[in-house]
Amino acid sequence: MRTKLSYALLCALAALTVAGAARAEQMKFDPAAYTALVGGDASQSIPEGTKITLQNWQQYKEFMPIGVQAMFSQKYQWRMGSGPEFTMEVGPTIHVPLAKKLQEDTEKYAGQTKLRKVESGGYTADGYVAGIPFPKPSGDQIGQQVLYNAFFGFIPPIYRYTTKTHLVDRFLNEFPQYTEVIYWRLSHLSDPGMPTNPSYGKGYLQSARYFVLAPEQTRYTTQLAQQPDDPQKVQEVYVFLPSLRRSLRLSSAARCSPILGTDWVQDDNSDGMAFQIPNFNVKFLGERKMLFLNHANNPGLYDSANYNLKSSLPAWPSPKVGKWELRNVMVIDTSPLPSMGSYCYSHKVGYIDKDTYTQLGWDFYDNNEKFWKFNMIPMRPLKIDSGDETEFHSANVDIMWDFQNQHVTSSNVDSPTQFGSQISADLRDASTWAFPGSLSRIMK
Repeated sequence: MRTKLSYALLCALAALTVAGAARAEQMKFDPAAYTALVGGDASQSIPEGTKITLQNWQQYKEFMPIGVQAMFSQKYQWRMGSGPEFTMEVGPTIHVPLAKKLQEDTEKYAGQTKLRKVESGGYTADGYVAGIPFPKPSGDQIGQQVLYNAFFGFIPPIYRYTTKTHLVDRFLNEFPQYTEVIYWRLSHLSDPGMPTNPSYGKGYLQSARYFVLAPEQTRYTTQLAQQPDDPQKVQEVYVFLPSLRRSLRLSSAARCSPILGTDWVQDDNSDGMAFQIPNFNVKFLGERKMLFLNHANNPGLYDSANYNLKSSLPAWPSPKVGKWELRNVMVIDTSPLPSMGSYCYSHKVGYIDKDTYTQLGWDFYDNNEKFWKFNMIPMRPLKIDSGDETEFHSANVDIMWDFQNQHVTSSNVDSPTQFGSQISADLRDASTWAFPGSLSRIMK
């Protein structure tokens, strides 16, 4: 009996030692990891047609976001496999133009937006009208300038799409949701025929509504998130609960609570920029040349079957989604200032596309600075109501991998995005539907 117990004890200790070693190997926040990425003006490149696999990825790791490096590293349960579905084929880099009216507004109002230091120690933005607020970010405040370019990033006045959201746990159990998503831009519009600042939108930048269509037991559950125009103000979030037949306003302290049970938290909402920028220290980690999916195939991008949910890396986009391309991205690190107190993340590192200031992905670290989550947005240019073809963060596939809790949320747009006149006339009435009073009409 003693021998058996000793052997069992040794086995248990060995298992704990192995688990401890694995945890010790896991990644922590390190600015040097971002410095090691290939510079935006470097001559280094990857030839078109190159196929990156588990066998050769080390040759190309300096072109990859830290989150993708974590997937290849094999240090986590969510990891790249050796099968062909994990191959990253490299295609050409294609320039993405700004919408024409956005370009005009950028030229018209260039130089009017100013950064101002506030009591928290961070910076707010004053004087923004429309367009890209800082078209040529530079100097000591380049990080804040890039972040505000993303915060005020372009979206059309209204767009609508439906999405199949898949929640996957560590055992590869899948919990699907079917959701209707509508965005309204409420101020600082750059759209032909629309006022720059409609009277009904005063005080707000945009609103986003998430309406659950399925499963039936949660049908009609709706979240409305309003992003204030003032970066110092907290996002306003309302949830309609069909069981109560009324809506509730979430506390401003709920910034780290999940959005409708997903792996995104409230501060990741509204195109990933719902957090109050003036409460964060922002550092520019450099311009880098990095692999992202910016010109995905149509319909490959939107087909859920192209994201294997039963693999070692659920929701990873297969080669059918499209070819990867080297994008010049601005890498920024945001960390909470002392005024924030306790917060969801110690660091949130964004990859911002230099062409359009669209967010392509984010690395997240927990309060012990251990790598936690990675968010990636495979996308393609969309033809909007004005006739322009451009890119913006939403209306694309959006995937969040939680490496610590072995959980994944994949939001797959499953139908063509509707813009302007393609949307029903009542929903185009932003003065009504973009505000919390509309939630009382959900079940009528």
